[in-house]
Amino acid sequence: MSARRLVAAAALALAGCAPGAPGLHSPGPGALYDPGPLDDPVLGRCAWSGRVTGRFVYQEQHLIRAYFEAADPAAYRRAIPPAFAVPERPLVRVTVLDFYAMASGPTYRESEVSVLALHEGEPGWVVLTMPVTDGDSCGGGRSTWGYPKVVRRVTLEGGPDRYVGVSYAPGGRAPELTLTLELAGAAPGEDAREVLRFVSPFPSLTLRAGRVMRFGGDRRPAWELERAAPDVYRVRLGHARLEVSREPDTLLRRLGVGRPLAAYWARVRARYSITPR
Repeated sequence: MSARRLVAAAALALAGCAPGAPGLHSPGPGALYDPGPLDDPVLGRCAWSGRVTGRFVYQEQHLIRAYFEAADPAAYRRAIPPAFAVPERPLVRVTVLDFYAMASGPTYRESEVSVLALHEGEPGWVVLTMPVTDGDSCGGGRSTWGYPKVVRRVTLEGGPDRYVGVSYAPGGRAPELTLTLELAGAAPGEDAREVLRFVSPFPSLTLRAGRVMRFGGDRRPAWELERAAPDVYRVRLGHARLEVSREPDTLLRRLGVGRPLAAYWARVRARYSITPR
């Protein structure tokens, strides 16, 4: 694989999302979580506006990402669609991203909650919800790639030693989740690095028209990306804290999230667009 394709694949693995019929879930009897309306009363509709022609082309973004133990095996099983199976090592992934520089398409922010699952025996991250701040990203991501996007307020602020990402309920006033990453203090130990090595190859998974689509995945753990391509990546490991809304119907409250296992901040400067594999 060329160096350019390696950079694009790793950027996709970090981003885990793209512009892109319903997403992964159609909530019904027994569903763990109903995401509510696709649209936001303040930010607008989850719909392709026609303002963007062609693919979204990404240019620069940063993100915080954390991995957690799963706290409720029964809820975890209910969260996974029938096409997937529970892995031997259940994990929850929470990410907040800011796509602040685009070569084509609007800038926007995004949050994501995924769970590790198996499809035909192969592990990947089943994306449960993906709030975004832009209607084109939402409408395109749902229809093209099957991502379960909704339009919501999302913020990511901080630096150099602390970042805070917040994903809000409809209307943008009440936080549904707050992910805090502390970069100062003692460095994460080998246990955190083992988790990052374990999860690095796994793609994100969606369902579109009954077909499983795979995005990203990289054999190199996150902290090795900067050494491999220092002009493209900056990565710092840290310690995560997750605060979840007390409302009983929110996804993370129903899912149950245990202790944090590993977390990092990354900045990516690379021009790429997203294609499933």
